[in-house]
Amino acid sequence: MNDQTIHNLSEAIQLDPENATAYLNRGYAYHKKGDDDRAIEDFDNAVRLCPNYETDFIDSKFAQGGIEAVKAAIELLNSKVNSPGESATDFYYAGIALLFQNNKIMARRRFEIALELGYDDREKVKQHLENLNHPE
Repeated sequence: MNDQTIHNLSEAIQLDPENATAYLNRGYAYHKKGDDDRAIEDFDNAVRLCPNYETDFIDSKFAQGGIEAVKAAIELLNSKVNSPGESATDFYYAGIALLFQNNKIMARRRFEIALELGYDDREKVKQHLENLNHPE
């Protein structure tokens, strides 16, 4: 994956900001490039846009290269699950990783802790909690 791939996926996202597949694949491209902060942000957007991520992407292997992107996301975020640290951000990303693993109970708890610790984007956390309460 190269900068052109990232550029093309960014254009696709600009045309359709609700395209979870484009976020997933761009996240994978960023991960391959070593830009894990941007990769995490894109994986987060993919999960936010597709609350039933595990069935739509993992089980059906939806999206070109989707399963590889999912594996990369899980690998990248797994350390947050095993040792979330003390920050609200760490707990938030641990929640995202647990969503990738379909562990909704633990994801919910990580999101709740992120809120308790004062995660900056409270609305995003609340949206994830709402998605867990009312899955599509």
